[in-house]
Amino acid sequence: MPADLYHRPDMRAALAAGDWATVLTTVIATVGLSQTAIAARVGMSQPQISRLASGQTRDPSLRTIRALCDGLQIPRQLAGLANPQEDTTDRRHFLTTSLGVAAAATAVPATTGPADAERALMLSAAVYRRVEQRTPARMLTRPVSAHLTLTRQLADRAGGNERSLHAVVAETAGLAAWLHADLDEAEPARRYYRLAVTAARQSGHPLLPIYMQASLGQYAVSAGDPKPGLTLIRDAAARLPRLAPPIARAWLDVLEGVAMAYLGDRDGMRLLARAEQRIEATPDAAPVWPWLMRFDAPKIATYRATAAARLGLARTAMSAYRVASAISRSPKQEALAAVEQASVLASIGQLDEACALGCTAFDTAARLGSERTLQAVRRFRGTLASNTAAPVRELDQRLTAAYTTGL
Repeated sequence: MPADLYHRPDMRAALAAGDWATVLTTVIATVGLSQTAIAARVGMSQPQISRLASGQTRDPSLRTIRALCDGLQIPRQLAGLANPQEDTTDRRHFLTTSLGVAAAATAVPATTGPADAERALMLSAAVYRRVEQRTPARMLTRPVSAHLTLTRQLADRAGGNERSLHAVVAETAGLAAWLHADLDEAEPARRYYRLAVTAARQSGHPLLPIYMQASLGQYAVSAGDPKPGLTLIRDAAARLPRLAPPIARAWLDVLEGVAMAYLGDRDGMRLLARAEQRIEATPDAAPVWPWLMRFDAPKIATYRATAAARLGLARTAMSAYRVASAISRSPKQEALAAVEQASVLASIGQLDEACALGCTAFDTAARLGSERTLQAVRRFRGTLASNTAAPVRELDQRLTAAYTTGL
């Protein structure tokens, strides 16, 4: 391995953020090793390396991280494995520690210019996003708000000279909106999404404003306003550049399709099928920022399941849930998907399985303080009316506990 490969700013940033797709693709491009050769070096199978390199596996175990570091001569401390107690450390919690902050900071040279400052700010936002996956949103609203204030002040101070700083503002505002959405706080969620759209326009990036406006539309749909959400999504899609990457058009198709399903329009399923065709036509297309992860058939299946559930297409929904189970999701996303699936199972008479999923989702909501997930479980329970079967009583006990002991 080249001696300085892992000390390059981009590689240090990728290792600090746990972005093994970037690490592996860079090693392949720089050193010329094949996935099979890497697998032999680290003691893993080639399909495992392929899933990591493509981003399909996003959160490898500690054992896997150690094997990658040792087999590829990566200094362990750059990947967050810096002490003998690493076996008892949850990789997900690494980024919340001082070690994670230090590793992120070292990704930026000591002598910084505007581009270095931008990279540091964006890296910090990425760290917060990873922490959010398994951390109560309430714990992050204040630090993310402070980070947003800092980035806005720096962007305003730079004026039009560093337009890319506005992209950092947009990303951070989008994260703040996501946190408030998880807390079921509609007004600040809408406000931060509007800020994200405005900052994205100021950045001059051709795709970021479209991404942020469509995200706002997606939020509106999920928050119970599918008509304005659909309008926002369609308006964003109409402004997509002709030469935009396939992932952008596919993503906008699925958002529009789900919004139509919320309004009872079955033509939304046609848009979801079109999105899948777009992705199948470019199977090796890499993610293009601001899309950070690969958009493939299992990912599209998660949207198809949501749309089919809304339209009452139980068989289609269950088939999509099986396909979607192949992807890795954060606990909060998994919990929301579980509530959707519970509603479908209940509609076809599988009450025991439905309530079991509802209980699992509630437990995640309680552990991570996700008010949005709790509200979804409550709505699911409401569809069961006065049913007093044993599985329903168990779910009722949990919902009662939300009032007696709190989340």
